[in-house]
Amino acid sequence: MDSHNTLDAIVIGAGSAGLSCAYKLDEGGSTFALISDTLGGRIDYDSTGKVNFGAYFVMSNYGNAAKLVSRRTRINPLSCRFHDGKGESFTTLSMHTLKRSPGFAAFGISMAQFMRHYSQFKKNCEVMSHREAMELDPFILRLYTEPASSFIARHHLGSVAEDYVSKFSYACTGADMDQITALDFCNVSQGLIVPIHRFEFDAEAHRKRLGDRFVEDSVVAHREENGLHIVTTASGREYVGKTVVFATPAVVTAQFLDVGDIRQSCQLYVEHVRGTIRKDLSAQDMNLFPFTSPIIFTAVQDDGTYLVYSREPEIDLAALFTEFELIQRREWEKAMYVTGRAYVEQQYGPTTFVAGDHNGLGLEPTAISGVYAANQILNAVGLHANRFLTSSANNEK
Repeated sequence: MDSHNTLDAIVIGAGSAGLSCAYKLDEGGSTFALISDTLGGRIDYDSTGKVNFGAYFVMSNYGNAAKLVSRRTRINPLSCRFHDGKGESFTTLSMHTLKRSPGFAAFGISMAQFMRHYSQFKKNCEVMSHREAMELDPFILRLYTEPASSFIARHHLGSVAEDYVSKFSYACTGADMDQITALDFCNVSQGLIVPIHRFEFDAEAHRKRLGDRFVEDSVVAHREENGLHIVTTASGREYVGKTVVFATPAVVTAQFLDVGDIRQSCQLYVEHVRGTIRKDLSAQDMNLFPFTSPIIFTAVQDDGTYLVYSREPEIDLAALFTEFELIQRREWEKAMYVTGRAYVEQQYGPTTFVAGDHNGLGLEPTAISGVYAANQILNAVGLHANRFLTSSANNEK
């Protein structure tokens, strides 16, 4: 084994977590290989149609994920229609909204409290594990351990949550309030308060920035030997590193590491459609539906086409459009790990790290997990360097 070809780190997976990890390592001067069969992972931006098939928006308070993408048009929260599943619907600004004013006030107060805690929590998660950061803040820990439905009841958000907030959460997660944690619910609900934008992901720019450090291949095997990590790809190449980061979906990570229980994933299906949407759906940019509906939401795009998100593979487009043409389709059998409260550790031994959306939903928590892994590697490299310098100084004496 040639020690001259040994990398500081091997990062497996090039989504939000893997890219954030790689760029942080690059900033610190570490050598690495970023190995993945796709670039961007579940970001899945189609540059030709300018369509976000995976993650749909970024929030203005994103710090790490914002480094990976460029904002496009702002999504107008006032141009939404909320459907109750019983044939009735109401827009963001309507008499129905006025009736829910006390609930919106309670929602605003609870979210202001959450965002104060969450802002510091995100900073802590860059330098300490998710678990350590939660233990440092009992407020956040409680949100992770209770279902969203409990948080809604505790803060008396029943009607406003049922009519509005739960539908926005469903659009972001594909899951019901009993299935997701209060932490994920509050996290995505920030999108009703802070500005949100569609975004572009420039894959070619990332390729150029990474150069030959990006390896477009699939990892098929991993082993440790003499304190080093050896990763084998589908093409038969081997990479040797002092550390390894599994920035892969939880179910993939579990194939390589004994991570224990993982949160269950939801299924999402996305169809890009050109056509004429029904009149009762056309006045607003977005239509959001309750969990009782297999259709999650519809959204008009900049060119007048539509995206339709569903949690069932067969979408009845004729129920939404008077005429239509299917442009593209995406199937996400394991879209997001949102159900349950299982926890995946972020470190397995001194040189093995895990990053991704295993414990926190969304582009930003995922990116932060990659930054955390990189920081741990950089800290270890720094300690090794200090020990070498100290040893050298002692030898000179």
